[in-house]
Amino acid sequence: MEREELQAAVDELMRQYHAEEIDANTYSQQMMELTAAAQEE
Repeated sequence: MEREELQAAVDELMRQYHAEEIDANTYSQQMMELTAAAQEE
């Protein structure tokens, strides 16, 4: 995953959380998945 892709995914995740489209548990789980995917590269 490119840095730009990761940043876009994080920004979208934050937007969804702030718009209350997702809850805190979903936010943290998806953030951990993004972090793990970025570290695997």
